[in-house]
Amino acid sequence: MPANQASQAAPFLWGVSTSGYQHEGGYNQAKQPQNNWAIWEQQGRVERTGSAADFWSRHKADFERCQQLGLTAFRLSIEWARVQPTHQAQPGSAPAFDAAALDAYADLLATCRRSGLEPLVTLHHFTHPAWLGTDAWLRPSTVDAYLTYVTTAVSHLNRRLVEVHQLAPIRWYITTNEPNILVTNTYLKGDFPADSWGLTAALQVCNQLLCAHVRAYDAIHDLYEQAGWETPQVSLNTYCSDLYWSEKVIWDLLSSRQRAIAPQQLVAYIQQQAVEWEATLAKSGLSFRRDLPYRAGRLLRAGANWLAERRFSLDGIQPLVETLAASPRSQVFDYIALDYYDPFFAHSLRLPTFFDIEGGHDWRGWVMSSVSSKWWDWRHLPEGLFFFCQTYAEAFGQPILIAENGMALRRSHDNRVAADRSDRLRRSQFLQMHVAQVRRLQAAGVPLLGYFHWSLVDNYEWGSYTPRFGLFSLDFEQGTERLREDHLRDCPSETYERLIKEG
Repeated sequence: MPANQASQAAPFLWGVSTSGYQHEGGYNQAKQPQNNWAIWEQQGRVERTGSAADFWSRHKADFERCQQLGLTAFRLSIEWARVQPTHQAQPGSAPAFDAAALDAYADLLATCRRSGLEPLVTLHHFTHPAWLGTDAWLRPSTVDAYLTYVTTAVSHLNRRLVEVHQLAPIRWYITTNEPNILVTNTYLKGDFPADSWGLTAALQVCNQLLCAHVRAYDAIHDLYEQAGWETPQVSLNTYCSDLYWSEKVIWDLLSSRQRAIAPQQLVAYIQQQAVEWEATLAKSGLSFRRDLPYRAGRLLRAGANWLAERRFSLDGIQPLVETLAASPRSQVFDYIALDYYDPFFAHSLRLPTFFDIEGGHDWRGWVMSSVSSKWWDWRHLPEGLFFFCQTYAEAFGQPILIAENGMALRRSHDNRVAADRSDRLRRSQFLQMHVAQVRRLQAAGVPLLGYFHWSLVDNYEWGSYTPRFGLFSLDFEQGTERLREDHLRDCPSETYERLIKEG
C-alpha cells in the first residue's frame, strides 16, 4: 500500500516512545550485554544505567497501563547489543546472534499487540554493540554488519510473531533514530562516546548512517515481498531543526532520486533548497524571545550556515549517492518521522552555567556544557510543531508521524536536586498545548499518522537520570514503581488520557 493510502486507511496512532538502552535495564555491567557506552560507564564519565526504568521486566504492566490511558501505539527499540551480545567492553569479532533474546523481543511485541497497541519498532536507537568499537560508524563495514543484524532480527521476529503467536508481522519501522543528533552529539559536541572529533568525522558518519537506512529500507521491503506479507511502512526519524544543514537536507538528499535529480545537479539543488528553506522560515510568523543567548545563537546559526554551505560537495556525499543509485527503489522512505522538542538553533546557547553539569568531562566537554542549553532549558514553541509538520508534508508529499515530543523537568537520581523549570511549565500544560497543535494539523488536512509522547516513564537520558520526561514519574531511590504524580504535583498521564478521550 502506498504511504499516502496508508495514512488514510490506518487509525490515528496515539502513543508513547521508549528505547532499549534508556528503558530496559540490564546493560554494561558484569555478564550483561555491552554497548558503546560501557567504557564511559566504567570510567564514571556518566551515570551507570543499572536497571534503567526496568522495562524489560515491567513491559506487560506498562502495556496495560498504556491501554488504560487510551493509547493505540507503542514505540520501542530492538537493542542490537542484546541480540548480538558480547560481555566484553572492548572491540572484537562479531559474535553469534542470541536466539533467546530475539524470541524474548518477539514475545514482548506479541504482548504489545494483545494489549491493543500497534508497535513502532526502532532498529537502531543511538547505540551499537561494544564489539564494533567506539567509532564504529566511521567504517563502511559497520553498514554491512548493521544489514546482517537488520535482516536477522526482522526475519526472526516476524517468523515468531506469525508462526508462534499467530499475529501479523510488524508494520511500522524506524531504521535509525535521529542520525542528525547522533552525529552532532558524538563528533561535534562530545556528549556521546567517541575517539574522534570534528566536522570531517561528522560528515563521514552521517554518510554511513544514511547509507545504512537506504539499505535497511530495501532489505525490509525485500523480506516482506518474499514472504508475501503486507507492505511495511519504513522510515527514519530526524530531530527537527531550523538549521537546514542539520535536518531538512537529510530528507532532500533521500528524496533526490525520486525527484529525478541527477548527481551532477545535486549540489546546486541542495543549495537552492537551503535558500528556499530560509525564505519559508522568514514567512512562518513564529515569535521568539530575543534575549542575549538568542542573539548569540543567531550569530552561531549564521556561522553554521556559512560553513555548511561551503563544505557541502558531491565528493562529501558520494557514498550516499552511490547507495541511492544502487537501490532498486527510487523511494526510500514511506513516511516522514519527526521528533519535535526545541528545534531552533538560536536556542542552543545559554549564559555560562556550571552548577548543573554532570559527569566527567574533558576541557572541551566542560566548556560546551557550560554554554549549551540543557534539557530543562529547552524553550517551548508549540506553533513550531504545526509549522514543521505542515511544511514537510507539503514539501515531500508524504504523511507525517510525530515520533517524539516531550519536555524535561530536573530531578536528580538521588532526589537531592528537584528543581522547577525557569518557565514554570508543567508537563500537563505542555501536553495540552502540543496536542492542540495536533488537532490543528488534522483540521488543516495535514496527513498525520500519529503522535508519540516521549516518554512513558522517566528514563536514563544519555548519561544521566536527572532529565525527567515521563508521563509516569520514578523515584529511583525507591525503585522503579510508576508514579502518577511527579515532584511538582502534576499528573500528566491523566492529562494525556483526557486529551485523547476528548478527541
